[in-house]
Amino acid sequence: MDRRDVRLSGIVARLVTIPISHFCEKARWALDRAGVDYVEQPHLQLVHVLAARRAGGGRTVPVFVTDAGQVLGESAAILRWADQHVSSDRRLYPEGELGSEAAAVEAWLDRGLGPDGRLWMYHETLPVVRELEPWAVAGIPGWERLMFRAGGPAISFALRRYLHIDAQSASAALERVQAVFDEIAGRFSDGRPFLLGDRFTAADLTFASLAAPVLLPSGYGSPLPPPEAMPPAAAEVVGRVRAHPAGAFAGRMYAEERARSAAGVGDRGLSPRARSLGASSDRCR
Repeated sequence: MDRRDVRLSGIVARLVTIPISHFCEKARWALDRAGVDYVEQPHLQLVHVLAARRAGGGRTVPVFVTDAGQVLGESAAILRWADQHVSSDRRLYPEGELGSEAAAVEAWLDRGLGPDGRLWMYHETLPVVRELEPWAVAGIPGWERLMFRAGGPAISFALRRYLHIDAQSASAALERVQAVFDEIAGRFSDGRPFLLGDRFTAADLTFASLAAPVLLPSGYGSPLPPPEAMPPAAAEVVGRVRAHPAGAFAGRMYAEERARSAAGVGDRGLSPRARSLGASSDRCR
């Protein structure tokens, strides 16, 4: 999937990301779905802190700077902003109780599934990160690729300390991920097409996005390694997750809703990618 590089009357709306990050994917998906024109500015882990602060955010990404200069430093805030750019029947947060429930499910997943899936994936991939370089550095500036190659061990050490990654914490995180998948599956066991009923909401988008570290879905907004490129134990988990009813549901969200967003079926009728002016100077794909 191409990175976005669209100018709005000479003003650039920017999304600062770690391209492989599932919280960044959550923001990308919402912006794509709304047909918003923006440039993605992807960065390596740790370097992203400087980029986020330079954009006016804090220490985390995504950070979205609108064409009017408004700075949004949380994925949930970006979803809310994007929701102002779609028709009422396509809102991620519908009016009334349904919208409140969608926000509550989103917040629950942001607190739990998001950090837990990330912790498990880092534990599995950091020991073999050099073998996963094509996916780890996809889209980032050339000098950051060089930094990855030269400082890989130091980056891994910093991530382990910052996120408290070890075998015990990763095992516990995976157990919590599996519990979330079981609970999510229970929500649509009555045959409903989406988590909260008959329409796609922030709950569905958030679950599918934040499930990505353990699902490795097709259609993600940045290249992800195939299961066969992963260590055997991790590949086995991915296979098990994909076979789980909630994993199959997330896969369907990517095949249907994410693909529709990427194809530009938004209120403006034409995707940012279709209007793209070409590759920007700070990315390579």
